[in-house]
Amino acid sequence: MKAIKPVFEIKGYHIDIYYQGKYYGCIPTPTPDRDVLGYGGRTEVTLTEDFVYNKKKLKAGTVVTTECIPVCGKLQGTLAEKIQVLQHSKAIYNT
Repeated sequence: MKAIKPVFEIKGYHIDIYYQGKYYGCIPTPTPDRDVLGYGGRTEVTLTEDFVYNKKKLKAGTVVTTECIPVCGKLQGTLAEKIQVLQHSKAIYNT
């Protein structure tokens, strides 16, 4: 399988927390905690301590679904490469 060159600079990661299909918040982290990122890397985890985020509270022992997402920064490459990436994405979404 051919490795894909990263298009965007990765600034960090955050772990989204879902309980009963609803989003409950996120935890920022400098490195990913799993190999597969995004929806495909969702895992079920039992909380070891209480989780509080914007008045939402989950107690320790609750089973939640977590998903690790990269936080992307600016587009990488030379100006010609950046223009080519943007033209390609425009062609995909405008068909």
